[in-house]
Amino acid sequence: MQQRYSRDRVADWWRQWKHPREFRVAPERLDADQREQVASHLTSLDAALADLAAARTAAREAAAAPSPAAAFDTGRLAEAATGVWKAQRKLDQQDGAPQKTSRQISKSVRTAREALQEGIELKIKDHDGEDYDPGLPLKVLSFEDDPSLTREVVLETFKPTIHFRGDRIQMGEVVVGRPPRH
Repeated sequence: MQQRYSRDRVADWWRQWKHPREFRVAPERLDADQREQVASHLTSLDAALADLAAARTAAREAAAAPSPAAAFDTGRLAEAATGVWKAQRKLDQQDGAPQKTSRQISKSVRTAREALQEGIELKIKDHDGEDYDPGLPLKVLSFEDDPSLTREVVLETFKPTIHFRGDRIQMGEVVVGRPPRH
């Protein structure tokens, strides 16, 4: 069987062969059906890339969205929680048997603290007596040498660490006791 060349094909061949080899374009190796399949795959690939770009944009927007703590005035919230914490500590440190009024105040403060902790997911952390590690997110107001200690320990908490819905809104302020250095 003799293969017939169309006039267009001969013209394409001649256009390529009249130029130097390095400038020639290789003949197309796909038939019409194959070109259609490639075009279809490229279209579906474009759609998948567009979906991926949309998902990445949505993820970036979600990451840039403000945290739940940003919807509240967290400074005032931390201040209120610290006030409740201080009142509870003072009531717990009273000498002697608590009077009736003192018991009522203590119950009110305890109820307020529980409401803060459970109602709006607020966590108030007192650090008294905990081992101190320099990596902890605490502001150390001072270090005090204490010969009775064998390791660094938080002696007193001046402000508790407060977390609101998982975000720290107030760093604890403490005094740390340590064994004397020789």
